[in-house]
Amino acid sequence: MAKRTSFLVSVLGVVLALCMIAATPIVRAETFGDLDALRQRALEAVNQSRSDNGLPPLTLGENLNEAAQAHAEDMARRRYYSHTSPDGGTVQDRYVAAGGSKWELIAENIARCDNCPPPPTEANVERLERGWMNSPEHRENILRHGLARFGYGIVVDADQGLYAVQTFAGPGTPRGASEGEAAGEIPHERQVAVALDRINAARREAKVAPLAASDALDTAARALVPDPQADALSIGGGGSLRDALPAGARRDWRTLSTLAAACGGCGTAPTAADLRFFVGQWLDGGNSRRTLLDERFGALGLALVTDGKGKKVALVVLGASR
Repeated sequence: MAKRTSFLVSVLGVVLALCMIAATPIVRAETFGDLDALRQRALEAVNQSRSDNGLPPLTLGENLNEAAQAHAEDMARRRYYSHTSPDGGTVQDRYVAAGGSKWELIAENIARCDNCPPPPTEANVERLERGWMNSPEHRENILRHGLARFGYGIVVDADQGLYAVQTFAGPGTPRGASEGEAAGEIPHERQVAVALDRINAARREAKVAPLAASDALDTAARALVPDPQADALSIGGGGSLRDALPAGARRDWRTLSTLAAACGGCGTAPTAADLRFFVGQWLDGGNSRRTLLDERFGALGLALVTDGKGKKVALVVLGASR
């Protein structure tokens, strides 16, 4: 029995440097200001930018606030300016450490001002937002589809100046969607048809007979598909592939094989784009491509499940009948 897995997680981060001229009085090492008020103003500014561009508003996320503040303070204390900490920590690492999910779409904007006086103010927040929106890469993060929550961190260090961090998270959007394509949920029968269209196109090119849909293999796929709430791609919890078939169909198949894959930041509902993406990943892989194009197999079953927060898991069962 062959098995292939594919693990994909989306992490996005870009950098912006701003400079605002002002005198810096001598104060204690770090000044935070009224963080609650600053975060509320930052959220209002981001949501105004999104509203101006026809996008839904974000809400504050406590774990995103924690991740953003930790990064702002860490940059100030360790005197660096980067999305990656000196010990290799990333925005995803910080978000997960704060209790977030690694399967969400995560984005981060950072800014630094050498000569901004303490304490950080709402005027600082507004100027930073304007600067980010005037930078194409940062603007892209603020206006990204598939985001739901927002976090903000800011600190002024007497020696290092101001550091600010915007952190974003959400379920993302389906992979492989063409421009303007509706991302609506499709029923299981349509999912199978989309997968077969793509696989059989490749089989025709390879001069191999097409696969057909199989209800029995569908049953096996649904029994074996990894739990989307689990981190590992554990197929069927270690159960037998043949035992996953309906009892009356277990003797009908000479050879069975599975392929499984997961993606993060892929949206919340099963779509045609998801199936094209997963099949495309399998067809790009050496062993998985050979499995899909194996002339022994004549039928396919499919399961596609989602955790509703950005993670999707797909599994196909390929069968050669007796």
